[in-house]
Amino acid sequence: MDLLLMRNLEQFFRLVNRWPVKLEERIECHWPPHGVLLECHQGRLLMTTWLLNTPARDLKPYLSRWHPEAFAGRVQRLFIVKNRLMISCLCPSTHQGHDWYHLYQLQQKFLNRM
Repeated sequence: MDLLLMRNLEQFFRLVNRWPVKLEERIECHWPPHGVLLECHQGRLLMTTWLLNTPARDLKPYLSRWHPEAFAGRVQRLFIVKNRLMISCLCPSTHQGHDWYHLYQLQQKFLNRM
């Protein structure tokens, strides 16, 4: 993991008030009511967020309530894994820790409305 990515992860965890965290290529955190998975891929961050205790079986109702403009042009993927609704985004390489924090807040907001 390069130094810039590490500094951005540090900034993200400070903004969510969860520092210190051991920085690795893959970090999974459970902060009720949400879980978040951060994966580093070639200098980019893949962020996946989900509700820990809210089961989901059918994607259709969630897709009908999903509006891409709510994420300011950042492509999001909705999917279900083990009966959990997940929302994921591969962040642009130009994004920094504060951008990740803002995206995390948007993903939480979307999930909380469900």
